[in-house]
Amino acid sequence: MNVQAQEWEIGLQGGASGYMGDINPENPLAFNDWSAAAFVKYNFNHTWGLRGNFAYANLFAHDFYSSVQQRQNRYLGFFGAVKEAALLVDFNFFKWLPQRGRIVYTPYIFAGIGGILFDPKWRSVSGNDIKLRHYYTEGVIYQNKTITIPFGAGFKYNLRGPWTIGAELGYRMTLTDYLDDVSGDYFDYDVYYNYALSNGFAPVSRSDWGNIANPSNSPIGSQRGDGRPYDSFMTVGITLSYTIFKGGCPEWR
Repeated sequence: MNVQAQEWEIGLQGGASGYMGDINPENPLAFNDWSAAAFVKYNFNHTWGLRGNFAYANLFAHDFYSSVQQRQNRYLGFFGAVKEAALLVDFNFFKWLPQRGRIVYTPYIFAGIGGILFDPKWRSVSGNDIKLRHYYTEGVIYQNKTITIPFGAGFKYNLRGPWTIGAELGYRMTLTDYLDDVSGDYFDYDVYYNYALSNGFAPVSRSDWGNIANPSNSPIGSQRGDGRPYDSFMTVGITLSYTIFKGGCPEWR
């Protein structure tokens, strides 16, 4: 029997974002900012699909909101956008055939690989947004791009014809511990000062640098991060997709 085959699918996602790392090491549901995404998907059959996903997530965290007194005393924070491009493999638990199938909904899972651009920031005492990695807060010149390993689950429901609505929760393990600019030990302002001069940019004052890199005035060389090797971030949101039907193709079996 010849029916329409749905090979290609395009869609959008909007919702919330969160982060886990040295400033939030324990709460995987700390969604406190917004995210958006767009995707293009090729459906191999009823079950498997390959998705190109492009996501934008705003991240924010600060020790002020922690329930742990030690982290409140540390008083570190960051905010900033993360931009991700990823290739994902989707698996539908039910036989998925929009418009033609008797089952109009399915849960699904996904996993893949991606890459992100990130640049943690904070607001100085003077009210200016500064890029934290330029402050050499731990004496490390880290890259603002890295590999991610995305995975998650969702649920989708075919409204009518080509339109499908759903909900999706995704986590991204990143291969960096500097998503939040916090990883190692407290650093020496004098070394930062010399580094700034030798690289041709004006260093900030000791007090301004301390307010960003060491507001608790902890001893140089003492632990600043939590010792874990990687940070991660997550998104949750509503999806809306449109299936592009191709007439005259054999139905998937």
